[in-house]
Amino acid sequence: MSQHHTAYVETLVHVNCGNCDGYWGLSDIDVETITDREWFCTHCGHEAALGELVQND
Repeated sequence: MSQHHTAYVETLVHVNCGNCDGYWGLSDIDVETITDREWFCTHCGHEAALGELVQND
């Protein structure tokens, strides 16, 4: 058995609603998946596509 730890990397997206400014997160998702559709705010139900994508380098 290996004595090393195993690490899994996931993409985590933080979304702020353009209507109510509520915040929620999406995990294990890629950029194409988040930009190819509209999303419902989990707080107020507002439906919209994502606008600006801010990426940390």
